[in-house]
Amino acid sequence: MKKFLKKSWVSILTLSTILFSNKVFALQNIKDAGDNFLQQGSASSPITTEEAWQELLPIAQILLAIASVVLVIAYMYLGIQYMITDPQGKADIKQKLIGLVIATVIIYGGVGLFTIIINLFNSIFA
Repeated sequence: MKKFLKKSWVSILTLSTILFSNKVFALQNIKDAGDNFLQQGSASSPITTEEAWQELLPIAQILLAIASVVLVIAYMYLGIQYMITDPQGKADIKQKLIGLVIATVIIYGGVGLFTIIINLFNSIFA
């Protein structure tokens, strides 16, 4: 009986709190802070596509150059290993070369796909 009374009081208090409270002040403060943040952001000028390209293009070019150098070194290393190893080790090196070819396709395919998408969006939204 005590458990039933305790559960019923908790239920009644919870329902009354939900039904009879018309405003939660903590949520209002959070909403006001968010509105102020949005007003400050809308006062400044938005970044343009040209500014974004000027900032991001050198970084992308550096990363692609690093990836290209790493891929060339990896191909050369595995090629030399393939030439000097015994027939049993050649199967293992072929497996590594398959992984390296997949990595190459992912890197350059990603760059190509990104370029196609950017050109497509520029033609649509420009």
